Amino acid sequence: MARPEDEEVDYCIVGAGVAGCVVANRLTEDANTSVALLEAGPRDWHPWIHIPATCLWLQSDARFNWLYESEPVPESGGRRFRISQGRVLGGSGSINGMLHVRGQAADFDSWAQSGCRGWSHDEVLPFFAKAESYDGAGDAALRGRDGPLAVSDFLAVHPLTQAFLDAAQESGVQVNADMNGSSREGAALYQQNRRGRFRANAGQTYLRAARRRPNLRLLTEAPVTRILFEGRRAVGIAYRRDGMERIIRARREVILSGGAMRSPHLLQLSGIGDASWLRACGIAPLLGLPGVGRNLRDHYQIRVAHRVGGVVTLNERTRGLAVVKEALAYAFLGRGMLTMGAGTAALFHRSREGLAAPDSQLVFAPGSFAAPGVLEREPGMTIGGWPSRPESHGTVRLRTAEPLEPPAIAPGYLSAQEDRRVIVSCLRMIRRLFAAPSLARWSRHETFPGDAVHSDDELLDFARQRGSAGLHFTGTCRMGSDPGAVVDPRLRLRGVEGLRVVDASIMPNCTVGNTNATVVMVAEKGAAMIREDALQSIAARQAAAAT
Repeated sequence: MARPEDEEVDYCIVGAGVAGCVVANRLTEDANTSVALLEAGPRDWHPWIHIPATCLWLQSDARFNWLYESEPVPESGGRRFRISQGRVLGGSGSINGMLHVRGQAADFDSWAQSGCRGWSHDEVLPFFAKAESYDGAGDAALRGRDGPLAVSDFLAVHPLTQAFLDAAQESGVQVNADMNGSSREGAALYQQNRRGRFRANAGQTYLRAARRRPNLRLLTEAPVTRILFEGRRAVGIAYRRDGMERIIRARREVILSGGAMRSPHLLQLSGIGDASWLRACGIAPLLGLPGVGRNLRDHYQIRVAHRVGGVVTLNERTRGLAVVKEALAYAFLGRGMLTMGAGTAALFHRSREGLAAPDSQLVFAPGSFAAPGVLEREPGMTIGGWPSRPESHGTVRLRTAEPLEPPAIAPGYLSAQEDRRVIVSCLRMIRRLFAAPSLARWSRHETFPGDAVHSDDELLDFARQRGSAGLHFTGTCRMGSDPGAVVDPRLRLRGVEGLRVVDASIMPNCTVGNTNATVVMVAEKGAAMIREDALQSIAARQAAAAT
């Protein structure tokens, strides 16, 4: 029997991050469908969330961030990595660098070829276009103009950013007018999820529209503790609020959109996962599904920095009177440094001959860092790089049966020989760009790693000791048609009914590019499939009743 505080809706969505906001919007477009959306963190009330450049500070702000810490990583000197993950309306989309990059066509074609039927590039392209409202020039056959998600070009191009593009051309790399056009290969300016002067990711666009609808029940600071089952059917969720456990029942489906960390962890807490992992924590297995929490992938990033002369970089613009000038430019004109995000341009390239498509990404910023989120005082510029389709993989595993205890996260960085080869290739390409005339003109010397690092072994050791998490986590509820997959190509959890996963965890691997835009696409396609299946179910019941 339901307790007095229990509720019942058609759909329960766990996690109001990027994917959850998209799914909530699309499902509530049907006025006859009721949706509960639960977020463990607070509302997106803080001004820093909405000012683009302050994303640097949000990466370490515990008010809006889970701030996990990884297990020691053997191939990275036994270091532990800070794992920033959004814990706020909009999720990581409310604290990230706002860079909008679609995956390349080869990414999605490889998904389809591996058994993810319906996920080829031609089949997902309409969902990319449906999502976005791009205000720049671009191919009308590829770009969306009237979707919820704002996509904008940078308001101004820093001279060093232009020098990076020129250096790419001098190095034999093509420069593309549209990063999200027909070809990902080459260099291009980034695009941002920004509208005017403000961040405009899923929480500020999709969710804002949905919150005006009476059929959406939005709960913040309400961490979900377990999924409720009757037999092998998911029928609702339990969550904590005001010191009490409460329940919401789902007439149709429970949808997990907690991301690559939270979704597998919640499944494990609910008795779904590797049976030995569950029993070790005193949890009786409901369904043995060993793939839950495995296949964790991320872009492992390494940066090279140079001291700069003859041009003002972001470093100097964050101190003294310069920062006051920037604040005034932002407040009165909606321009300047505060409209920028995590990077300004990127280059996608093949680490060796014979590859069918790019397998690595370089990222340029007209500034340099003394520590994560802290710019140096002296002028500098940075190029970072990472293997885009990492073969290294790790795990997300529950530690205890306590729902709010963080999971054990073992990223497995650089455990695959191919990733070690690719990251050395990235460092070689970065140095080649810095040596090109357009960037060499402004460079005074390499500060990081410096002249003492030359050989492949030295470069790899540098990457091991100084690399960082790319924060593009995927794969822990992998989609597929094989026995090891966690969800099928319609994102339904294998072995149970009434439960789907719709977030980055279903992606078989990282895409070539920052992953936020692909997560939006996954959620758009996932929401469409949920609505299709609901209509088919209604039609089947009506047909059965008629006979």
